[in-house]
Order: sequence, then structure tokens, then C-alpha cells
Amino acid sequence: MIVRPQALHKGDCLGIFAPASPVRLGYVRKGQEYLVRSGFCFREGDSLFERSYHVAGELSLRLADIENLLLDPDVKGLVAARGGYGTMTLLSHLNYEQIRKHPKVVLGFSDLTALQLALWHKIRLITFSGPMLAVEMARPDAVADHLLWAFLTGANVARLNSLLSAFLASPEIEFMRSKTFSGRLLGGTLTIIAALAGTGYLPDFTGKIIFLEDRGESLYQIDRALTQLRLAGVFNNPAAVVCGDFTLPNRAEEDLLSNFLQEFFADDNFPVLINFPYGHIAKSFIFPQGGKMQFECRERKISLLESPVCDKF
Repeated sequence: MIVRPQALHKGDCLGIFAPASPVRLGYVRKGQEYLVRSGFCFREGDSLFERSYHVAGELSLRLADIENLLLDPDVKGLVAARGGYGTMTLLSHLNYEQIRKHPKVVLGFSDLTALQLALWHKIRLITFSGPMLAVEMARPDAVADHLLWAFLTGANVARLNSLLSAFLASPEIEFMRSKTFSGRLLGGTLTIIAALAGTGYLPDFTGKIIFLEDRGESLYQIDRALTQLRLAGVFNNPAAVVCGDFTLPNRAEEDLLSNFLQEFFADDNFPVLINFPYGHIAKSFIFPQGGKMQFECRERKISLLESPVCDKF
């Protein structure tokens, strides 16, 4: 059974939590200003600005923030302050049944990939792989505003499909075995997905549209993570693979990435998109984790097949 969060409405309160790396006050304040300009108010997690070694506070504090924001009836959705590292340490301590009973929008990506895939695997909760408060929302013109709020407020299908399809028009996209494909969406940051293999929190990718991105990984690290997923059976029978942005530390390697990805998926029989505008980039595409879409590659059209939120569709 798919669990969908309630759609947001202007004036709603959004809870801000930091499940991974520590946050900086200045960036948080800029992100909060963005929420207010967008028509929302916010509540900070009690431990938002904590720090313990390399993470945003001790495990118990980060867990308490998530639980308190979920149970607060005035908070209608949760927005991650940033990624970095630390989310995976939460997975075995979360009360998934409690989250199932209080489904809310969960927005973020990067290290949040671990939480989002675990929530799908455990309770089939649809979440959103999109901008974070103290990162994209804190930067001018870094968020695909219209798509973000159309998703989260349950905009009508015609408007959403128009916004979605605009991303498939990018001339940078390369199509392998391009055709029409559809399925539920699962993915996120490649190295985080690979780290979940064998943990009990990696979902089944059979028949799914797998979307991938990463930042700061060398070509051999991308190769290793992809190979790990292939050995784990992730690429056995997906509906398609959508490769987003991979910002490599070495520019010379960046020029090789496209050819490498083409060779890596050369012997598969499913469609592959390369250089899709998703990832650690300005105005990135936003994927509803567990949502259902159809890609018509030749027509450059993306259609949402069901609403990822509970509201009018």
C-alpha cells in the first residue's frame, strides 16, 4: 500500500531538521527567508544547530527532532537543512510505524537519499528528492520553484506535466534505446545507494525508473558504485535508468563520463538517459521517490501518472 503525504497549502508550517552534517546559521536564515517568500512559515528542530564531531548533533537529538516534527500537528511537512553525512546512522532507530501513521512531506536529497529509500522500503512512503533549506533554498535562483510547489501543493496534472516535460527538452540529454517507458521512481545519490546494499534498507528496483546523481566522486568511484549495484542485482530488470549530473573533481574525467556511462550500460536492454538535469545543480529536476511517471523520449514528454500527495489531482 502506497503512503502519500498530505498536500501543502500556503501558510502551512514546515519543520526544519538536520539529519546529516552540521548547518551554518547564515545559510539557514537565507533558506528560511525563501520559505517565507514562498508563502510558508517554519519551525526549527530543537537541535537544529547542534554539532557532534562531523554530524549535526548526537544520534538521540537528531532522532528526537524528526519524531517531534512528525508528531507536531502544526507542522505539515519536513525540509532537510542539508546533506553531507550522517543520515544512515538514523535508519535502524526510526519508528517506521509511527511515521506511517503521521505521513508528511519529506523534502531533501544527497545524503537524504538513505532516509528516503528506507522510508519507501519499510512503509512505501512517497518523499521528494529535491532542494534543501540551507543549500539550494539559500542561494538565489537555485530552486525550480514552480515545479517544487506544484508538486507539494498537488497542482493539477496539466500544469505538472508541462513543468516536467520542459526538463526533457534539454539539448544536453543523451538517449540510449530511447522509447516510452513508465514506472515508479527510486534513486538519488549513487554512492549513498551503493552504501545501502546489504543493509536491509535498499528497496527492490525491479520495474522501477532508477535516477542517479553524485558530486565530487572520481570516475573510478562512480565505476565502483555502479558495479556494486550491478552485482547487487539493482540493474537486473529496471524500467529505465536516468543519469543526472555527476560533478567530478577532475575536469578531464568529466569529459570521459558520458562515454563511460554508455559503455557501462551498453549490454543492457532498458532505456538509459545521460546528462538529465538532476543533481547538485541549479534548478534541478525534482523526483517524487516512489511516485509514478511516464517518459516519452521521442516526444520529449514527461507525464505524472498519479499524484504523489493526497489532494486534488
